[in-house]
Amino acid sequence: MSNLVMALAFLLFGGADDPLPSGPAFGISVNGIPLQSHMMAFTASPHETVTLSYRDSLNWSVPGLGFIGTGKEFSFDLPGSHGTYTVTASDSETVQEYIMVVPLNRAQFRTATLNSFPIGFYGDGNTRDNLPDRGFIELWSGMFDARISTHLSFSDFLGHTEGGWPQYMVLDLRLVHKLECVFEQVALLYPEARSIHCISGFRTPAYNAAIGNDTGFSLHLYGAAADFWIEGWPDNDLIDDLDRNKRIDVYDGEFIVDVTRALEAAGEVAVGGASAYRWITSHGPFVHLDTRGSAAVWQTRRSLVDNPVI
Repeated sequence: MSNLVMALAFLLFGGADDPLPSGPAFGISVNGIPLQSHMMAFTASPHETVTLSYRDSLNWSVPGLGFIGTGKEFSFDLPGSHGTYTVTASDSETVQEYIMVVPLNRAQFRTATLNSFPIGFYGDGNTRDNLPDRGFIELWSGMFDARISTHLSFSDFLGHTEGGWPQYMVLDLRLVHKLECVFEQVALLYPEARSIHCISGFRTPAYNAAIGNDTGFSLHLYGAAADFWIEGWPDNDLIDDLDRNKRIDVYDGEFIVDVTRALEAAGEVAVGGASAYRWITSHGPFVHLDTRGSAAVWQTRRSLVDNPVI
């Protein structure tokens, strides 16, 4: 009987059923700059000439724009419009998809909505000084769950959808890279780690106000902040006991913060705010990270203070 139990346990919790998402198959470069480890997305601008390259010859295509090519280098000229496109690179054995994001520029956002998608106003709404510099990414349903890194997709950062399609968001890809690097380092110390569970990424000013935040300058409004935890498999919507103290508590979040600070100090990721939060009524402990450029620290619910506006 014990052998049967062990066999069932292996089928349930081991082998192929234990998902280990693969990173990008090819370490390509975009305009001569290597795409960062784990990353499957990059940004470009309207009318830009984009050059993709790899050490070996690949088959390249951008189906949405009709571009195809073969070789170690692949160049194409973008049209003057925005969009989110799949870029395919393949050899005789492997097909890898990347996402090319061409955001809307600031001039295309003039009211409180984009194609009926409710955004609200940045700052006091009287000037354009506080609009996101990165521009808005337009997402249709077929692209919403597209992977932009080993563990993350657009949908992880736009958890609330407003009405129909298209949806719009702002996203700092440095934040995606930061989360992946933090996960990788945590997994070295806690091998059971399997997924990054993002509970809040980009928020529109309208949504931010609706959930009770009265700031107009949250990093979440600029796609530069994420509230998340790291957990094992199968997912149970709860941070794992990362510090192995036999409790799920705020110190598991502090474990992630400590890893983050070490990566920042080593210059591996963008510097930003980092704080761990304890249990609340709706979910377990989590961590806030951002890419603001300075190592911001603040008191959190660990000290039983009111939630800060971040």
